[in-house]
Amino acid sequence: MVSRTTPHVPCAIDRPMNSHGALTLAEITGNRTYQVLMYATPAVEATLARATRGSIVRVWLEPLNSRGDAWEAVDIRGRVRTTRRTLSTVTQLAVL
Repeated sequence: MVSRTTPHVPCAIDRPMNSHGALTLAEITGNRTYQVLMYATPAVEATLARATRGSIVRVWLEPLNSRGDAWEAVDIRGRVRTTRRTLSTVTQLAVL
C-alpha cells in the first residue's frame, strides 16, 4: 500500500460512482487504479457523483489505512472534463 498522499493526480473515471458511493479512478498514465470509498466534503462527493465514465479529473487522494487499498478523495483541482480524449491529449492536459 502507498503510505503517502497523492496530490492532484490526473485520473479518468473508470467506473462511475455506484449506489454505495464507491467509484474507481484510473491514472491517465495507466500505472494504477484507485478505489475511492470516502469523500472529505459533500462538494467533492457531489462533483465525482456527476462524473461519467471517461471523464478526467485532477483529484487529491489519501489512503484509508483501515480498508486495504481504498482511498478518500480529499480535493479536486479545476473542473471535471467530461469529454473523451485520446491518451496523448490527456497527458498534455495533466501537465497544465
